[in-house]
Amino acid sequence: MICDNETGQCLITPGADTKGALPEREKNSLVTVHYVGDPMCSWCWGIANSVRSLAQLCQQRGFQFVLTNGGLRAGGGDKWNAAFRNFLRHEWQQINLVTGQPFSYSLLELEFFNYDTEPACRAVVSASLIRPESKLHFFHETQKKFYTESADPKLPGFYQSICEESGIDFADFKKVFESRAALLETYNEFRQARAYGVNAFPSILVEKSGVMQKVITGYSSEEEILRQVLETEARMK
Repeated sequence: MICDNETGQCLITPGADTKGALPEREKNSLVTVHYVGDPMCSWCWGIANSVRSLAQLCQQRGFQFVLTNGGLRAGGGDKWNAAFRNFLRHEWQQINLVTGQPFSYSLLELEFFNYDTEPACRAVVSASLIRPESKLHFFHETQKKFYTESADPKLPGFYQSICEESGIDFADFKKVFESRAALLETYNEFRQARAYGVNAFPSILVEKSGVMQKVITGYSSEEEILRQVLETEARMK
C-alpha cells in the first residue's frame, strides 16, 4: 500500500488486476460523475463528507452519481509489523490534521491484522445488489466504523448495524456477501476502475456525451471538488 501525504492519495498495489476495457457507451448528453474509492482507503475517509456533498450536488443538477469500488489492497498481504503500523499511524494522524476526520488507533495495537480491502468493497457491492440506493450510505458507514471503531470489515458481523441503518435485512445481506455473484461483481468494479485509468484513490471523473475526463485524484477541499466538477462539466461538449 502506498499513500502520499503531499497529494492526498492512496495508490493501488503494484501487480493488481488491471484487465478490462471501458464499455461502449451511447453518445448522449447525460452527465455522470464517477467517484472511485475504497472503504479502507484512508484519504477516501478524509474526503467522505465532501463526497456526500458531491452526490447531493449531482442530484440537484440532474447528473448521475456513480460510486465504483476500486480495490486498493484486495487480498491484503502487508506485513503487520512495527514499520507498517507506524506508517498507518502517521498517515491517519496527518489526515486527521488536514481534514478533521476522526480516527481510532486501537487497531494498531493488535498483534495481527490483514489489511485486505476486498471484503469491505464486496460488502458495499452486496448492499447495492439488494438495495441500489443504499450504496453510498453503506460505503460511508463502512468507512466510519472501520476508522472510528477499529472493527474488522472482513467479518460479516461487522455489517449488522450498518444493514439495520440502511434498511437491509442482515440475513439477506450475509447470503449475498458470501456468494460468488457478489465476489464476481466486486472484481468487475475493480476492473472498471482500472479501465477508467484510475490507479490512485480517491479519484473523481466526469463523463459527458461518451467522453470521460479525470477531475480530481487525491485530496482536495470540498469547495475545490465541487468547483472543479462544475467547471469541467461546463467545458465538456
